[in-house]
Amino acid sequence: MSAHLPFSSRFLYWISLDFGSSDPADLARFNRFYDEVHLPEVLDRYPGFAAAHRYTLALPDERGDFGGGNLAAYEVEDEEGLAQYIAGTTAPGGTLPPYSNDPPLWPDLLTHRWRVVYEKVAETAPSTQVPGAIYIIGIEPPADIGDDELAEFEQFYTDFHLPEATTIGDYSRGTRYVLRRTLEYPEPPGCPRFLAVYEQADGSDEQISATMRTLIASNGWTPGPAAWPRKTTPWRLWYRNVSFIPRKRD
Repeated sequence: MSAHLPFSSRFLYWISLDFGSSDPADLARFNRFYDEVHLPEVLDRYPGFAAAHRYTLALPDERGDFGGGNLAAYEVEDEEGLAQYIAGTTAPGGTLPPYSNDPPLWPDLLTHRWRVVYEKVAETAPSTQVPGAIYIIGIEPPADIGDDELAEFEQFYTDFHLPEATTIGDYSRGTRYVLRRTLEYPEPPGCPRFLAVYEQADGSDEQISATMRTLIASNGWTPGPAAWPRKTTPWRLWYRNVSFIPRKRD
């Protein structure tokens, strides 16, 4: 069986969180515990989870503080795996064995921004590597959009905008998702209905900045249907890869 790769599963479970210390020793301990203890525990508990990967915020949204300093992504293979996780995470307190803690850092200094599940809609190409960085964009269609307009909106998003953005940004691939389940997200405004993930091999500050300049300067964007210019982007965030842990197969 070939090794699992990021953003290749049907479902993507996002956890956005902040860590309340900037001390280098605390950060090193936090990262070590996250990768060596917590992520393996989650993968062991839920056999439907194929892999876990982590990111740290590389470039925040210039419009405001819309994303946590850390982002975890769990790959969920299928409906059965998702249902098992939802049943477990929404069960009454005390019915499941707790995860390991690392006082006083974990979980005392952790603050969750959101916990959401997205379902894959389309991708420009199969996954081939662990990206150095990802650019994630939350997209919300106009509130008054009708069913026919939404269908046109989504078709344009999949058939034109996703591949066009991937080409203009020179990303290795682009993937788009639709919101499947919100477990935790601030209200208002609520979690964006759509998500795009653009993968970049080079996660350096220089390359991220160069890509942003290219995207801003480009005049090659297709206008799209009437509803497209009325969309909103609740957040546009760059994250740099920290780790990738695929499930160990027997």
